[in-house]
Amino acid sequence: MPSPISPGQAEALGITTRHERMDNGELRFRLCASDGSSYIRTEAVADSGWQNSHLHRYVHELTVVQKGAMVMAEERPEGLRVLVLRAGESYLCPLNLPHNCYLLPGSVVHTVKYGDALPAADWVACPQLDPLCRALHLDAILERGDGSDCPIIVSEGRID
Repeated sequence: MPSPISPGQAEALGITTRHERMDNGELRFRLCASDGSSYIRTEAVADSGWQNSHLHRYVHELTVVQKGAMVMAEERPEGLRVLVLRAGESYLCPLNLPHNCYLLPGSVVHTVKYGDALPAADWVACPQLDPLCRALHLDAILERGDGSDCPIIVSEGRID
């Protein structure tokens, strides 16, 4: 029969928790390991918005949408690539790719961060992407987006 592990015992094994309300209002509940891997449950609130654009050099980031929808924006050479992911869909972010995401109000996503020989922090700001994301017309994207198999390319402000 399983026996409970106390928070102190978990910490002695290199497992900690960290919970935060982000600047955009999202609620984040983290389970973090000393090897740099982690699990994050993110809950969007009514006034959540875009996160801060960033990339990861070493950490692989897999996100699964449990409830609602997530708009993922990627900065690619051919333009801004926008994906709409709905409940049950997932997204694996490529390394070194500037990206940002927007969770619709009430959405819940689960993110697993993993990799080998991870640094203590692997979050590189990409502020050049923020104004592009905030200028997107989310209603038009949500109408056109049918999931991760239907990416939308935005170039020079036009949705292609």
